[in-house]
Amino acid sequence: MRKSEWNDHDIEEMMKQLPKIKDKRHPSYIYTKVKNNKKTRSSFRRYIPVLVTIAALFIVVLLSPALISQMSQSTEESAMEGAHSTDSAGGDKKVEKDSSANDSSAEILKAPEEENQLKMAEDNDQGDREIKAPENSPHERLSIYEEDVAAKEYYTYGLVSDDAVPVPVSVITSTDDSQSWVEHYETISKQIPESEWGFQDYLPIKGDLSLSDNKDEVLLTLEDNHPYSGSNANEYNFYQSLLYSFEDKNIKEIKLQNQDGSSPEFGHLGALSSIPLDQTLHHSFYLYSPNGRDRYLVPDSINRENVKQSINAMKKTQSDLYKSVIPKDLSMSVKEEENIVNISFSDKVDLNSMNFQAAQEMIEGILLTAKSSGFEQVQFHNVEPAQWNGFSFTKPVQTPLSPNKKDIE
Repeated sequence: MRKSEWNDHDIEEMMKQLPKIKDKRHPSYIYTKVKNNKKTRSSFRRYIPVLVTIAALFIVVLLSPALISQMSQSTEESAMEGAHSTDSAGGDKKVEKDSSANDSSAEILKAPEEENQLKMAEDNDQGDREIKAPENSPHERLSIYEEDVAAKEYYTYGLVSDDAVPVPVSVITSTDDSQSWVEHYETISKQIPESEWGFQDYLPIKGDLSLSDNKDEVLLTLEDNHPYSGSNANEYNFYQSLLYSFEDKNIKEIKLQNQDGSSPEFGHLGALSSIPLDQTLHHSFYLYSPNGRDRYLVPDSINRENVKQSINAMKKTQSDLYKSVIPKDLSMSVKEEENIVNISFSDKVDLNSMNFQAAQEMIEGILLTAKSSGFEQVQFHNVEPAQWNGFSFTKPVQTPLSPNKKDIE
């Protein structure tokens, strides 16, 4: 029968057909059973507090080492606080009794603080000395100047970085009367710590160098298996390295030949019989770091029309590897008068307010750029102080002999 068809009459009839349920147990038995069950539950309830107490004691036993440690630490801290309070109270009493004793105590307490302040002042003073070189310190200029080689001689080498950037680096050395300057050049080239300065192992040149009879030409006889050809970068670095090495030695040109006397053949340069050295190139100088530590002033490879274009171009680099040595907000004008380049800053430039290294790079970068255009003097206007790091801005400043001075002795 489906549920929907049920009615009260049917349910009543079915219930009548169910068997009758009878409990044959005696009523007293049922009563006793119920009574005993109640006693059992009551007895169990009486033991609950005891069980709780036992559990609590068990937990205390487990946690007692940590509690003892914490209580010991708290006791020590309280003792220290109490001692501090006692000392403070004693100090107050001493103040009331003897003011001179208090002064001595205050000096002892302040000594570490004053010592720290003195050390910080010394550190700050040291930092200032690193940024602003005092006028009575030795002049640490970046390039080689006439006064640097009064009784010595210098050589410039075209070193090559891992970025395939040729960099002119100059060294000052004692004179050697037992060798010609070309032979001495080769001797020094073997002593240069190229990797230490951030460069590849490029020197010495794979060939023989000699000086012409009239001493205005250098002859380079290359080895048969020289590494200077094969790619545009290799050939460019070779060319620039020779250019940097001999352009400041009153040499007119470098002549090249193979062992058999023929002109060397290069994949991109073609037959190269000579490199002229008496050209005015109008290059701009920039800051370059081959290893993130050493800093060099390097010329770019663009030949411009005049010194004004070269100096104005210094504000913007042509390569991501280079950085400008002229601050972006610094405005200046460039004017050529006879044999002097006049640099006039629109606003007064205080070199002592600049980072010392950055000021060095700006001044000497401008001087080297002017030298690349054939000038020997630069007059700076609107610069202070008048005397700075060996430069006197009250008169024209001599351009350097060669960039990036290094010491190997």
